[in-house]
Amino acid sequence: MMRLSRHKVERLARLVGTKLRNDAPVEILVDDDQLESALIRAINQNLEEESALDAEVRDLLLKHSAVMIREGVDQRTAFIKVKAELAKRKGFVL
Repeated sequence: MMRLSRHKVERLARLVGTKLRNDAPVEILVDDDQLESALIRAINQNLEEESALDAEVRDLLLKHSAVMIREGVDQRTAFIKVKAELAKRKGFVL
């Protein structure tokens, strides 16, 4: 999972908020602070969900580690592939 500092999450929320206000084909009905707060919550929730997905992938790989070692499976490649498959099954966009 990508770890983002509070400062980076706030900056990302501001950038997305500005982009939405300037380019989105919708009218934003809240002020800038409310929009930024909602975006910060959404970003943090997404990061938490991705962290939980990462933990699930690690658990799965740990359960199958003996087979993976025996067959010479690259741990990082397996992590990426299993994460992508689990995310797809759960409807989680990476």
